[in-house]
Formats: sequence, C-alpha cells, structure tokens
Amino acid sequence: MNILGEINCFGLCLRLSDFAPFVALFLVISIALLAASFIVKNPKHKLLIFVSAQVAVFLAIIATFYLMKCDGMLTIYLYFAYVAISSVLIFGVLRHYDSIMIKRLDAKPVGNLIDWTQKFVSQLTCATVYYYDSAAPRAFAAGRSIFVSVGLLEMLDNEELKAVLAHEAWHIRNNSRMPYLRQLAFMTFSSHKRSELEYMADSFAADIAGSKALSSARNKIDKVFI
Repeated sequence: MNILGEINCFGLCLRLSDFAPFVALFLVISIALLAASFIVKNPKHKLLIFVSAQVAVFLAIIATFYLMKCDGMLTIYLYFAYVAISSVLIFGVLRHYDSIMIKRLDAKPVGNLIDWTQKFVSQLTCATVYYYDSAAPRAFAAGRSIFVSVGLLEMLDNEELKAVLAHEAWHIRNNSRMPYLRQLAFMTFSSHKRSELEYMADSFAADIAGSKALSSARNKIDKVFI
C-alpha cells in the first residue's frame, strides 16, 4: 500500500471507529488552544497554551495509530522512526552540545579575564561562563554553559554585561524543560515561538540588572549587526 492509500485507510478507519469522536475532540481542542495562543498577550501563558495544544495534537496522533488494525503500514513505521531519530538528536546531541562548543571555540573560563562574572552567574543558576576569541559581540547558552565573545566583553560595561549574563542564565535555568518541549514539537510537526522565550529571558534580565542596562546592551549589539 502506498502512502496516499494509507492516508485514505486512516480516514476510513476513523470514520468506522467508535473512538473517532475522541480523535476529533483532541483536534478541536488543539485548534482552540492554538487560536487562544494568538489572543493571549502574556508570553508565559502563550507558551503554556501552545504546549497544551501540542499535547492535544500528540494525543490525536497516538489515538489514530491505536485505531489502525494494520501493523505493517509504512506511515506508522516512518512516524516512529521520526520520533526515534528526533529523540536521539534532542536528548543525545544537545546534552553534550556545550562540550562540543568548548572544544570548537577553544573557550576558556571567563573568570580568567573578569573575576566577578562567574560569581554573578552562580547566584542565578548552576552554569559555567566561558569566553572565546571573536570580535563579533555575541552571547549564547548551551547545556550548562554560557558563552560570551571577547568582542562582547570589550563593548559592554559591567551593568550591561550583567544584563546579558542574566538573560542567558534564564535560558540555563529553563534548559531542563526545553529539550522536552523541542521533542514534543518534533513529534507534533510544530514548534514553539523562540521570540516569546527571548521575551521572558529579557524580563528576567531586566529584573536582575535593570531595564536601562538591558536596553543599552541591546542597542549596542544591534548597531553592530544593522
């Protein structure tokens, strides 16, 4: 049976099954939640609603596969292979991504250059801060590590650097949840909005270092990339 034939088979099985209303219910719930995520203004609430929509879609997919009577369908094999490969990528590679970046960038502990930075970050989360040789002002979080470029360290004053480090510390604090959200997004063929995560990280940084320092740091970095 080809894939188009299997899709027709899915539709036929759903129409004939007594459990079809449950699949339809999950789909209706997911659509309603997705619509709500566009209406709600609070970024944290938007993210929670979007994740709930992903869960509803995933339940609809699992319920559909459960209703199928044919174990040898190609689409079922393809889907579970897709889930297995994405699981390895998300939970395997990302777990060691910071170690890979340390070697790739030849990164070194930033405390060797600016002694207060590691102590500041340690008060916010369990992470090691590294610097690497690059003139481009950049900072990013990976695993349990925060990476900042030499260009960024030279461009920002202490308060602005605190704002950037606090922003990345928020990502580290929430990293334990991110792999599961990414995996759920893969399994439901969707994605969460990174802009909303960045907004929440900015809000945390503003609370820690002040909105003035955060805004100043962003303006300096944005001018380089305009």
